[in-house]
Amino acid sequence: MLDLPEIFIVITAFLLGLCFGSFANVVIYRLPQNKSIIRPPSACPGCGNRLKFFDLFPVLSWVFLRGKCRMCKKKISPRYPLVELLCGLLFAGMAWHSPTLSLAPLLVFAFVLLVITFIDADTMEIPDGLVIIGAVAGVFFVAGGHLGIFPGAVSWLDALLGVVAGAAPLLIIDRIVILLLKKDGFGFGDVKLMAMVGLFIGWEFMLLAFLFAFFSAFPFAVYLMATGKAKRGSYIPFGPFLCSGALAALWFGQAVFDWYAEFINPLRF
Repeated sequence: MLDLPEIFIVITAFLLGLCFGSFANVVIYRLPQNKSIIRPPSACPGCGNRLKFFDLFPVLSWVFLRGKCRMCKKKISPRYPLVELLCGLLFAGMAWHSPTLSLAPLLVFAFVLLVITFIDADTMEIPDGLVIIGAVAGVFFVAGGHLGIFPGAVSWLDALLGVVAGAAPLLIIDRIVILLLKKDGFGFGDVKLMAMVGLFIGWEFMLLAFLFAFFSAFPFAVYLMATGKAKRGSYIPFGPFLCSGALAALWFGQAVFDWYAEFINPLRF
């Protein structure tokens, strides 16, 4: 149960996440096109008019404008406020999970996973720059944990094993698929993504991250094939499922391990 100061941290993180969600939209739109994420200022994708400051309030501006540009009245995709809201919820979730100094690198982790999710869904590519930013935050997280600054951070050994446990299975499966089917099994971006994730969750939670990812991806793949939106052997972006699996492992991994320990304990003689 959180006390009042911790609840304040969660609310503050949510509001901060809404603001960063607006920036996430810029990165998601511009980075795959190799455009600057700083300049030019945000503009309507339809008419090109520069947005005013009162058009940039996360979620609220979209609602007040009824999902249309103030100037040309062209519809604005509801994905923009969705990304902002998701970022707010992710930041709040991180604050709920760790209302401590550890929150700083964990917010970077959440932001990177969110942006990777949407870019991979759009392009089936994971930009190296985002993985590098996440990895730097991960090293900072582990180093701070070693110094006693960031509670909950894994040890250096766990982090290094986490990198291996994250990258090796996907890399091995990819090599096997290439040998047997003469096609890629996983993109190398997925491999690098999970290596970065290992810095945050360590090797023990990595199995859970993969389980969450595969169990969520399987029904989605079945749905795509059942509706004719994908054929057998088609590729689907796996990054979004890996990202959600990583977050699920971070937030609920210990609870799953505790439940499993209690479950098997009565079975012992």
